[in-house]
This record gives sequence, C-alpha cells and structure tokens, in this order.
Amino acid sequence: MIEAVVLAASVFLAVLGLRLGLAPSLASIALTLLLLGRRLELGALPYVGPAMLDFGGYAGVFVAATALLGLAVLVYSKEYAEHRGLGNWFYGVMALYVIALELIPAFDNLIYVFVAMESAVVTSFLLIYYFGYGDRARIGVMYFLWSQIGSIAFLIGVALSGRYAPPYYLPFLPAALAIFGLLVKMGTAGVHFWLPYAHAEAPTPLSALLSPIHVGLMSYWLLALLPRTPLPANAIAIYGAITAVYGSLLVFRESDIKRALADSTIANMGLLAAAAALGDKEAVVLLFVGHALAKAAMFMVSGIGITTQNERRLGRLRLDPWSFVGSALGLVALAGVFGITLLGKAYLALSSPPPLAPLLYVALFATAVYNFWLFDKLYKAGKASATPPLAMALPMLLASIAPYALLFAPWI
Repeated sequence: MIEAVVLAASVFLAVLGLRLGLAPSLASIALTLLLLGRRLELGALPYVGPAMLDFGGYAGVFVAATALLGLAVLVYSKEYAEHRGLGNWFYGVMALYVIALELIPAFDNLIYVFVAMESAVVTSFLLIYYFGYGDRARIGVMYFLWSQIGSIAFLIGVALSGRYAPPYYLPFLPAALAIFGLLVKMGTAGVHFWLPYAHAEAPTPLSALLSPIHVGLMSYWLLALLPRTPLPANAIAIYGAITAVYGSLLVFRESDIKRALADSTIANMGLLAAAAALGDKEAVVLLFVGHALAKAAMFMVSGIGITTQNERRLGRLRLDPWSFVGSALGLVALAGVFGITLLGKAYLALSSPPPLAPLLYVALFATAVYNFWLFDKLYKAGKASATPPLAMALPMLLASIAPYALLFAPWI
C-alpha cells in the first residue's frame, strides 16, 4: 500500500511542478527513489491483466539510473531555463517525463509498458514542440510520428502474441513487429532519421535524457523479449554492429555538437542492440549506464556553451575549465577507454561468437574513434572566457565522473 501512495505522491508533485516550478518537480523524482527494490500492483484491466511494477533486481538498475540522472538534469536545467526564459511548467513536464521513463522497465505487462512508452513520447513531444530550437514544431511532429510508428508496431506485435505478462513468448510475426518497434524507438540504422533532428532541436536538458535514457531503455525490452522469439539473434547482432559502425561514421559529418552527439547515440544503440541479441545481460547493463552518464554529461557541456556563449558549433564552441574536465572525462568514458563502458565492451567482445567477432570488434573500435575527434574539435577552439554557473557545472562534472566511480560499486 505504501508503495502506491509514494508513486501517487510523485505524480501529484510533478503535476504541482507545472504550476510551481523546480522545487516540487525535484521532490517528485526524489520520491521515486524510495520505490527502488519494491514491488506493487496498481490494479487490473479486463483482458489485459494486472499492472505489476517491479523496481528491484535487473529493472531496478535502469530505474535508478533514470531517476538519478533525472535529478541531476533538473538541477542543471534551472540556469538553462532562466537563460532561455522557459516557464515553470517546463520543470513539471520534465518531471512527468522522468517518471514515465522509470515505468518503462518497471512494468512487467507489455500493454502497460506501451502506456508508459506513450506517456514518455507525449511529454517529450511537448518539450520539443514548446521549448525547442529552430523549426521545433515541424521537428516535434516528425519525432512524434516516428515514435508512433515504433510504439504502434510494438503494440500490434504484443497484441497478436496474446502473451502480455511473463513468461513471454512471441511467435515470428508478432515478434518481428514488436522488435521492429523497439529498434525504431532506439534509432538504429535505417530507422534513425528522426534522431539527429530531434536531438538538435530539443531543449538541451531533454536531450540529456532523451538520447541516453529514453532510447537506451528499449534495450531492456530487447533483452527481455528476444530470447523468447524465433527471430535470428545472430542476424540482429550483425545489424547492431553495422549500426554502431554507421553511427560512428555519421559523427564526422557534423558541425553542430548536439547533432554529433545524437549520431554517436545511434552508434551506441547499435552496441546495445548487439549485446541484447547475444543475450549478454552484463554488457547491456554496463553499456546502458556508462553511455547514459557520459552522454548526459556531454549534452550538459553543450548546454553550458549555449547558455554562456550562445554557441554550439564545433570549432567555435570553447571550453571553460569546468567543461574541459567534463568533456575529457565524458568522451573518454564514451570511447570505452576506461570506466564501466570499457567493462561493457569487454563483456560484449567476450560473448561474441567466432563468426561475428571480427565485425563486432570493428564496431567496438569505431565507437571509440569519433570521441577523440570530437575532443580535438573542442580543444582546438580554445579556452572560453565565461565561467558556467555552479548549478550547471556540478551536475555535469558528477555525471562525467560517475562512469569511473561506479567501477568501485559493489554491484559491479
């Protein structure tokens, strides 16, 4: 009973944040941390079944990463929102978005997973449409439509299977539709077109969650469902490796830091798809958490440049001392040279069957190279004269340090 009260209070505070701004929005996300390790049932619907939520175990890692990064990004967003003149309801929608993301891995009934996915799509669409950059209305609609393609394909596949709750089993056609939907929402090769545009025009605090958390959470369900389908796992692993190489190459075409980071997300989603296809739970967790923290830090660096310099072009965006440290740590972590991403890449390399190993090794190498190119671009632009506010610099630094600090965590 207490768990349901906590969840309801979290949603209430987030709704209150629409009116009162940052304080209740932060409290709403902080309150969800009390749910970690707990289970609750929200009730049941005819034909669909009970709505069970599990915030512990394997799902708990994804929920914890989402909640903690959500808190860091909301703290970071205060100066950014004031610089751009965003209203109080920006914080409330951000809080509702984070709660929806937490529910995606927590639900075990796939119909309710779809509802959580749609809640995340609607809130993120509102953030892009009202608070984004440039042609935000058109890009917001494009993002919404691509998200609906993924969500509806997933829903149709699940509905055709008739198996909404564990133990899952999806026959070939339902499985193909559901997995296709997840891959669309991850932005893998061939269905990635929406991703660079959405990230470039999204408000930067949203990008810090949309890129590493929202799309990355789909890997949780890839891993949960793929072993229970007749789909060829090796073929999907090959597709993931190709996506990783393709996304890495896309980075080199960009002159805008946010688009470059979005392309790098495509590459990292390829690694996650390959790890999920091979059934490597350790690799999926480590790659997801490592990418989430480091990529969020790098989007925060881009937001600092926008706030203090009104600049986001590679070669012109300068690094202050805080951003220099955050960029160095974040890009080395993203490259997998050190930190928990290195462990994730090692697990993926070790789980690669011999026929696939050479391609996966190329993918692992490719997803390291572009990070050094990005740092070279940032470093050569010179030193910034403006110093970012502490409320922006501290969350950025904490996110960039975390992939290294987590090497000493007991769960590793």
